[in-house]
Amino acid sequence: MNIIKNIFCAISILVCCNIASAQCDIHLMVAPVAQGDEIPDDVNDMLMTRLTTAITATGVTASPDYDRFFVTGKISHLYKDVVAGPPAKDVIHSTLTLYIGDVISRRVYATETYELRGVGTSETRAFVNAFSQLNGKNQKLQKFVDKGAKKVLDYFNKEYPVLIKQAEAASALRSYDEALSYLALVPECCVGYDEVSKVMLSIYSKYVDYESQMLLAQARAAWGASPDEYGAEKALALLAMIDPSASCYGEASKLMKDIAKVTKENWDFENKEKYNNEIDLERRRIEAARAVGVAYGNGQQPITSNLMWLD
Repeated sequence: MNIIKNIFCAISILVCCNIASAQCDIHLMVAPVAQGDEIPDDVNDMLMTRLTTAITATGVTASPDYDRFFVTGKISHLYKDVVAGPPAKDVIHSTLTLYIGDVISRRVYATETYELRGVGTSETRAFVNAFSQLNGKNQKLQKFVDKGAKKVLDYFNKEYPVLIKQAEAASALRSYDEALSYLALVPECCVGYDEVSKVMLSIYSKYVDYESQMLLAQARAAWGASPDEYGAEKALALLAMIDPSASCYGEASKLMKDIAKVTKENWDFENKEKYNNEIDLERRRIEAARAVGVAYGNGQQPITSNLMWLD
């Protein structure tokens, strides 16, 4: 219900990258895999962090935010030993296999294998040293990411009409956040991006109207139940979340003025009009629409991000 919260909860992932000389915002979900030889949880977390940093350095955005396209790693053939000191040293020798793929279709787009060796004053430190070769300057990693990202782009180029149909079907059922999730991460370099962005803006307008109508109804109820300073404060908080582009914005503004007449307070409701005067309004609305879709996807992640099927 909170539009502002939905808009900004995932907006941090919306950055651009370069693939095949075109500006793209390809995104990969960095995910752990409970598979292969057992490794400590902190090591798995460390591997995810390392992958996120290394892949982002190659020009493709990576984060834990949900996406059907993922990157992950599996450690196997793990050899561990402790060499007598002083000081004693932990030694590891393992194989790390990286995957980029599609969690929905269960397809792997790219794989790469690394032989990792590390020595440290603790097991965790040994893994830190072993993972040091995973960085954005590593040519094997760059080729691996480039291959996987191009496959992701190929998917969007071929399937964007299907995604549009899925989004429109969900929108018809007023599942606007779900509808936006189908289009949220279509990159700008996709051949159908212009069509996708038009549909996304249309659905986002419906989303804003629907959410704003709900907020207006709650504000009216709050004011009707308590037409005093307490009710005014509660109604104001709800009205402040209504998007200036919503079809009910005029009604919301009128309600604010009616409240001001009774409470003798002069709240500045028109300052939100400045939002409409910014030259990058359409870009901001596209990013806001994307963020709503990503937020919905993050809510589905526990159900749909199971990668146990990887070989």
